[in-house]
Amino acid sequence: DIDEVVAVVGSEYVLRSELEVQMMQVKEANPDKGNEAGCWFLDQYLQKKLLLHRAKTDSLKITNEQIESELDRRIQYFVSQLGSEEALEEYYKKSIVEMKNDFREQIKEQLLIEQQQQKIVGNVDVTPKDIKEFYDKIPADSLPYYSAEMEIGEIVMLPKVSKQERQQTIERLREIRKEILAGANFSTKAIRYSEDKGSAINGGCLGMQRADMYVPEFSAAALSLKKDSISEVIETKYGFHIIKLISRKGDMVDVCHILIKPQVNDAAYLTAKKELDSIRTAILKDTLTFETAAYKYSVDEETKNRGGIITDPKTNASRIPVEELDQSIFFAVDKLKVGEISEPLPFKTRDGSDAYRLLYLKSKTLPHKANLKDDYPKIKVIVTEYKKAVTLDNWVKKDIPKTYIHINDEFSNCPALKHWEKGQNFVVGQNK
Repeated sequence: DIDEVVAVVGSEYVLRSELEVQMMQVKEANPDKGNEAGCWFLDQYLQKKLLLHRAKTDSLKITNEQIESELDRRIQYFVSQLGSEEALEEYYKKSIVEMKNDFREQIKEQLLIEQQQQKIVGNVDVTPKDIKEFYDKIPADSLPYYSAEMEIGEIVMLPKVSKQERQQTIERLREIRKEILAGANFSTKAIRYSEDKGSAINGGCLGMQRADMYVPEFSAAALSLKKDSISEVIETKYGFHIIKLISRKGDMVDVCHILIKPQVNDAAYLTAKKELDSIRTAILKDTLTFETAAYKYSVDEETKNRGGIITDPKTNASRIPVEELDQSIFFAVDKLKVGEISEPLPFKTRDGSDAYRLLYLKSKTLPHKANLKDDYPKIKVIVTEYKKAVTLDNWVKKDIPKTYIHINDEFSNCPALKHWEKGQNFVVGQNK
C-alpha cells in the first residue's frame, strides 16, 4: 500500500504511518485523548522534520562510520535481548545485513537531527544566578519532593591468589583443552567445569557479540581464533579461560568459553581484611584521605577513579535514594554517622568473587522538598534542560517562516499546530 503524506516541511515528509503506532497506543490508554494526542505527536514530528530539513540545507555530514557504529549498537542490543544473532534473524525473518539495510537511512536521519539539535543547544549553559532565579519562581507547593538519599564510598580489596593456585588452575584448563582436542565435547566440559554459571548452562556459549564488549584479553584471544579452533589458556580479571570460536562476522564474534577461577585460601582472605583494616586506621588518623586510599588501593575500576564514590546506575548521580541502594550496602551504612567508615565487610563482587570492602557514608539527606543547598546538581540539570528546550523552541519559531509548510486539513483545528501557520507559503489541505 502507498503511505499517505500528512504534512510537508521543506523537502521532508511526515507519513501517516509515522503517527499511527503512537496514536493507537494513546487511544488504547485514553480513548478521549486520541485527537489531542494526534496534534501533539504531529507537532513533534514536524519539529524533527524541520531539524532534518535544515541539517541537509546546512550540509551537515554524517560519516559511514557513525552510521555503522549506531547500527552495530542497535543490533547488539537486540542480540542481547534475544540471546543470539540467529534468534534475532529468526524473530524478524531477515538477515542481519537486511535489517541493517532497512535501518540505515533511518539511523542516518536520526544522527543528522541530533547533530542539528546539538548545533542549536550545544552551547547552552546556566549560571548560579539562572538556577536561583528559576528555583525562586517555583511555587512552594510545586517543589519536587525527594526521598532520603545517601552518598557512599567504597574501597574494595580482593584476596591475592597464590602462585601455586594460579599454576594449578592453568594446568587444569590445559588438561581440559587437551581432552577436547582429542575429541571430547566442548559444551559438555563447559557444563561440568565452567564457573561462569550464566553461560555454562548453554555449553559455555555467549552468543554473537561485538568483540569489544569483552575485556581486552578475552577480545584479543577471540579475534585471533579461526572457526572451531580453541585458544590456549588466557587470563582475565575474572580468572582463566579457554575459548572456542563458533563464527565471526567482522567485529562480531560467536564464542564459547570455559572459566575456572583459582581457589583462594583462608589466609589470603585474612590478609585482605587486615590490609583494609590498616587503611581504615590510616584514614581515621588523618594520615590518608578516603578518596586517595580508594584511588590507590581499591580494585573496583568503576569507583576508584571517583574517589570510591558509588553512583546510581540509572542517573549516574552520586546521591542515591535509599530505596535504590543495594540492601547489603544500606544495612551496612544505615547505622553510620556522616563521615564514618565501616569495618572491613565481606561481600561478593559483580562477577561473584568473594572480597572485602570498606564503606564510607559521605553524606545523607532526609526526605525533603527540593532546596538549593541539598539539591543544587539536580536543579541545575532541570534548569539546563529547560533552557535547552526554550532555545530549541525559539529556533523553531524563527526557522518556520523560512520554510515551506503543508499540513492536511484534518489537523486544521489543532491549537498545538497554530505556530506552523507562519511557514513560508503555508498550506492547509489535502495532499494530492
